[in-house]
Amino acid sequence: MDQFLQALINGIMLGAFYGAMMLGFSVIWGVMGVINLAHGEFIMLGAYTTWVLNKDFGWEPFYAIILVFPLMFIVGYIVQRVLINRVVDQPILVSLLVTFGLSIIIANAVKLAYSADPRITETEFSGAWNVGNVTIPVTKTIILGLALVIMASLWTFLNRTRTGKSIRAAAQNKQAARIVGIDINAIYALTFGICIAITGVAGTMISPTQAVHPFMGAPLTLRAFAITALAGLGSIPGALMGGMVLGIVESMIGIYVDRIGTNLAVVAAFVLLVVVLITRPQGLFGGLRPVEQAEQL
Repeated sequence: MDQFLQALINGIMLGAFYGAMMLGFSVIWGVMGVINLAHGEFIMLGAYTTWVLNKDFGWEPFYAIILVFPLMFIVGYIVQRVLINRVVDQPILVSLLVTFGLSIIIANAVKLAYSADPRITETEFSGAWNVGNVTIPVTKTIILGLALVIMASLWTFLNRTRTGKSIRAAAQNKQAARIVGIDINAIYALTFGICIAITGVAGTMISPTQAVHPFMGAPLTLRAFAITALAGLGSIPGALMGGMVLGIVESMIGIYVDRIGTNLAVVAAFVLLVVVLITRPQGLFGGLRPVEQAEQL
């Protein structure tokens, strides 16, 4: 029983991070119809920014969020205006190729700047609480709390603010949104900037728990695909539930399957992806786009 509870706690904490990590990927896809294959590399940029602030300036990684968020927002806004805006209305293969090329450029640029050596970000929030035979890590508990705050904040922004409602309108029907006076290009740039900022913060969150290196992004992008399939495009409650499902599945397999458990846990993500795409392509929880648009994508 203790082993099961430990796996469950680990899975919930991992799942909360996954939910926050894939939000930017999911919302960009849901609003703009762009599948951002450089998503994991933007997480990596946030992680490296945090590592630099920690190593060179002594910043606590979690405090670095106050600088990582605006910096990554600016990066995302510029990338959208200069690059992504040119491919939004192109066939989806064009955006795939462009963002894939962008992912290669970012990863290799960071490699040239810092080498491929793994980097460790130190945090003062180390240690764990012991409840019976179950261990609750302090760092991952903070990540859980931050992930819930990020998801709640984004949900409130999209559903309770005028700008958020404009973003939802652009996702539902771009032409109708233009008719009522919404500047689609400005909304797209703002959406991309916010999503990349959240993605960079996810990098900050993961940096104290695993080594940071230039090629850490690809597996995270693939997991974002899997969770988006579970959640639906831009569905924030779905992101939380999909992340939890994947996190718990990975944790359970990792503990209960000897020797190959960790590798099999990665495979499980894509088994879930295939099953959901076949049975319910719009995701388990719907999303920002109407059902028929989600099925087309």
